[in-house]
Amino acid sequence: MTSSVTSFVLSRVEDGIGFLTLNDPDRLNPVTFERIAQINTAAREMSARDDVRVVVVTGAGRSFCAGADLAGEDTFLTDDSPPASGSVVAAPGLWTLTAMPQPVIAMINGPAVGYGLELALQADIRVAGASARIGHPAAKLGAITDTGAATWLLPRLVGPGVAAEILFSGQLYDAEAALRMRLVNHVVPDAELSAFTTELAATIAANSPWAVRTTKRLLFNALEDTSRGAVLEQYLHVNDGDPDYDPSVHLARFRR
Repeated sequence: MTSSVTSFVLSRVEDGIGFLTLNDPDRLNPVTFERIAQINTAAREMSARDDVRVVVVTGAGRSFCAGADLAGEDTFLTDDSPPASGSVVAAPGLWTLTAMPQPVIAMINGPAVGYGLELALQADIRVAGASARIGHPAAKLGAITDTGAATWLLPRLVGPGVAAEILFSGQLYDAEAALRMRLVNHVVPDAELSAFTTELAATIAANSPWAVRTTKRLLFNALEDTSRGAVLEQYLHVNDGDPDYDPSVHLARFRR
């Protein structure tokens, strides 16, 4: 196992699974622009590691991320905030987690509010503990989504009507409501959340890294591509000399 620490993000790798943990549990892991920059840096460093096959993002303590730190001035409420609150990166995928080449699981262990919801939306899969509370209160603050993920990713995940209700109302939804809305893939008891998520991550990590990473990019690109474009991109990966395409080593275990 390897690990590293920034002032806000804990990073470790174990058995091919990378863990990024937001680490201000006493305050429910709120973010500032500086902290978002730290998340970007930790994600970029994890992205560069070939030994990391899947990434789990979570929060320390009893919260995933409580959103912007409204106690200070380094937040989206100022009039000089960076584009998308600094959560976009110069890589395919645009947002911090969608830009990571590895599949990302958001392990939602409590409140995921505002930016916390938008970070979870960037993940490929979301697993919530029973105590999770999820929502975006920007409308209650006289503001709008601060990364753009809620207005672009959210309606593609849950549909435009449900996305509108979530954003217009500013309500927090419990884990079961989030599951019904298709905001999350699974809801499990809090005591089982870590084990369940790690097992799911291990299942993904056991597969071909090339296949999983390429499928992630195809899925994201298809959100804004035509159906014909999606078919063509998949064809080119398999038939036009992608140097990393070699299923033989993985097929061998299914052949006698």
